[in-house]
Amino acid sequence: MTALVTGGSGVLGQCLVRLLVRRGTCARILDLVPPPADDGEGAAAIEFVQGDMRDRTTVERACRGVEVVYHLAAGQRMKPQFRGMSEAEVYDMNVGAVANALAAACAARVRKLVFTSSSGVYGIPRTEPCGEDHPQRPLGAYGRSKIAGEALCREAVAAGLDVTILRPMSLFGPHMTGVFTILFEWVRRGRPVYLLGSGRNRVQMASAWDVAEACILAAETPAARGRAFNLGADDVPTVREQVEGLIAHAGTGSRLRPIPAALLRAGATILDRFGLSPIVPEHYLLADKTFVLDTRPAKEVLGWRPRFTNLGLTIDAYEWYRKHWQAHVPGGSVVLGLLDRLP
Repeated sequence: MTALVTGGSGVLGQCLVRLLVRRGTCARILDLVPPPADDGEGAAAIEFVQGDMRDRTTVERACRGVEVVYHLAAGQRMKPQFRGMSEAEVYDMNVGAVANALAAACAARVRKLVFTSSSGVYGIPRTEPCGEDHPQRPLGAYGRSKIAGEALCREAVAAGLDVTILRPMSLFGPHMTGVFTILFEWVRRGRPVYLLGSGRNRVQMASAWDVAEACILAAETPAARGRAFNLGADDVPTVREQVEGLIAHAGTGSRLRPIPAALLRAGATILDRFGLSPIVPEHYLLADKTFVLDTRPAKEVLGWRPRFTNLGLTIDAYEWYRKHWQAHVPGGSVVLGLLDRLP
């Protein structure tokens, strides 16, 4: 069997490709950038196709001869390769990619397409836990593009394609980039850790390894057809407890420095207008909110069980970062540079 993994060079894609290869599946990666060099595990069963998901011909060629398509590819401004894009460009790119993936899957008569959406479709949560039927009020182009992508998936299901939608929380795993590597670098160096708000709220995360398992289960579960499932870790402590747990594990002497949430939002909003904010609205508008998903449907229908707790997945990702930090240290932000100079 051959499976296509779009965005297979990303955090989730790398974990999914490894799991597929271990199960004896040949994995074809379609991505803008090649997967990072690794230990060569299963290299003979991995094919890389470099291309843009907005090019329908490229996507159609990548879909030929595959049984399952895992559509993970998406752009968001916190990823280094998309940092210079506007919100409109992010939206158009992501929606176009979903449309091309679905069209190519139909043309190739694949058995299944699994679409990785996001918890970002919900915006600021109004309930705890947040179920799949929660109102959708996304905070940026990334979330809006996922809603549009889900609508295209439902149209494809009505036309006869077997599609399942997954909505994970923020992903942690090898090669991760973005706002959480800033936290890891502060902790690694024993620097002060600036907490966004008081930290009394609870924010669920998701291990890329656990979400990769859910992708495979979704492809193998007939009852998942046309369904959307939330994904996130169990055992979610407060943000303060989680960061304190990471600091205790690292043993580097970092100390917490909370920033009032209102001050953070005001400052980040101004900086974002000038392209200087190290975090995007989806982060600073949710800084002091509790965001926990109801994952019971995924457990009941898919038989999915996350192996990592919230703190466990954070420590696991930090340990990977600690060993490879030279190639992944965050930079390029004037604000982070100023914070780094503070005692």
